[in-house]
Amino acid sequence: MIGSGSNLDNIIEKAHELHLAQYKKKTNFDSHWRELRRQPKWRTPTTSASSKRTKVNSSGAYSSEGNNDTPTSDEFQPVRPKGTKTAKRKGKGKATTAEIEEYEAIQVSELRKINIMETINEMKQKDIETRQRELETKQTELDLQVILADTTKMNDAQRRVHAKMLEKIMERN
Repeated sequence: MIGSGSNLDNIIEKAHELHLAQYKKKTNFDSHWRELRRQPKWRTPTTSASSKRTKVNSSGAYSSEGNNDTPTSDEFQPVRPKGTKTAKRKGKGKATTAEIEEYEAIQVSELRKINIMETINEMKQKDIETRQRELETKQTELDLQVILADTTKMNDAQRRVHAKMLEKIMERN
């Protein structure tokens, strides 16, 4: 059984030898094992009870009665740390004032970010509108140049292109 002291020491010593042989350096897991062993989850209860049935006689017959030395659930409650499901439910209780203040600080920070983003978006939108107006102004100027162009100095091909451009201007407006 691993629980006995000398046997456990032999196993640990053998593990050290194997690690040294394989990795050519001493292991640092010993201190981790000692610390982990002290945790409540891994501690064996002081009043350990066997749930196995005991033999009554040498023929190998078992007793039909339960083991009277076994503690009841009222007497023995093992000490264990919270499990993952319990830890997940932790946040469903009432919040502390520190948590509330932290949440409010995060909210204020997020509101500032949102306001800054809205301001930037408004500025970009105004810039886009300004550029659009500039393009429209340039297009209007070009349209006026086409409309006011002197066709007397144009040949037939140029007059046909000019006529098509006038049609497009009329469709747009």
